[in-house]
Amino acid sequence: MRRLIARCGAIIGVLFLVSAADTFICGHLDPKDHFRALPGTRLSVSGNLYRPVRHPEDVRFHFVDPGLQLTIAEVKGSFWRGEVTVPPKAAEGVYRLSAHSGADTDPAHIPIYRITVFSSPRAMNASYPSLIRRILGFPAWWLAAASGPLLVVCLTLSFYLANDRERQFSKQGLSPIVKLARRKDHWELAAALIPTVATTPGAVVEVTDRDRRPITRMTVERIEKGMAFGQVDATLPLVPDGYVRFSPPSSPETGRMPTQTDR
Repeated sequence: MRRLIARCGAIIGVLFLVSAADTFICGHLDPKDHFRALPGTRLSVSGNLYRPVRHPEDVRFHFVDPGLQLTIAEVKGSFWRGEVTVPPKAAEGVYRLSAHSGADTDPAHIPIYRITVFSSPRAMNASYPSLIRRILGFPAWWLAAASGPLLVVCLTLSFYLANDRERQFSKQGLSPIVKLARRKDHWELAAALIPTVATTPGAVVEVTDRDRRPITRMTVERIEKGMAFGQVDATLPLVPDGYVRFSPPSSPETGRMPTQTDR
């Protein structure tokens, strides 16, 4: 279950990053004065005026290419927002719209907006710079919004299962290897101490692989900052995700862990 959740989290994380990057790139590449619509639909449009106004009726607009209708919904200073109605029989093509305040007479202060009407949803999706929109047919931010909560759930479950797993291993006297360094003639190894197991320099512990199968035994050389340090033979196949068993495993000959006296 832990590995399955980790893999699902990795996949969802990649989807989230890809969709977020796609949304960001599309937002920068797609012009702010360009809008898209289909026949028989309504489209929300917005823009900025050179001079601020107080009332929606103060906004003057004109369709250079007739065929569409605009209703100004609200204004906030120099910002305006409206709704364009596209007739069901509107011809495919680009419709230009100018919007300005009544006091603006200089053509340089009158922006021109483009509203492209497409014949089909596929043609409209293909016009976006977003790869996800082109392939899947919906905005990339939808995928980011859906994968974000799932990613949080996977990370939370993974963290909980990892902590629960470590608690269970701690009850068994097992501690993960936190340092494994290859030297010329030995491995330098360190593992966090188990609070319930008294460990002192000179104690003998057991080193295991990731499946908790014994590999060798190690004498604790020193204890620093809550970790036990030691050395083992360089020829042994140790792995960083192995464990150190601080609880006394049975010795094949005596049925107990060897002590300093035995050695």
